[in-house]
Amino acid sequence: MAQKVGKNAEIEEVCEVFEDYIKASPYIDWLWSDKLGYLLLQISLEHQEIMESRIITDAGKLCWILFQEIADDVLEMTQNDHTPQEADPLERAEIEKRLKPYIDRLPQYGGLCPKLFGA
Repeated sequence: MAQKVGKNAEIEEVCEVFEDYIKASPYIDWLWSDKLGYLLLQISLEHQEIMESRIITDAGKLCWILFQEIADDVLEMTQNDHTPQEADPLERAEIEKRLKPYIDRLPQYGGLCPKLFGA
């Protein structure tokens, strides 16, 4: 018999703040499983498959992954195939601009932003 997993208030808060982003993103989806808990799926619509699935047990980890997703969105928009650590000043400014509304609502995770850029 599988053990039933309980919900986590901190993860729920991160989910609520990023809810619109997750719903709009073609690359990620978010699910609840009574057996496993929170599941973050990284998907490929082109191939109609799940590229990666993660069981999320920590709100900070979820926030970090979502910050990375947003940074990747900016780099994809600028058609650059490099990491956020290699972002030029304009890309970095755009990433920070897009992250600001989330950091404003989740200031406890604001320290993750500089880590995107290798700080």
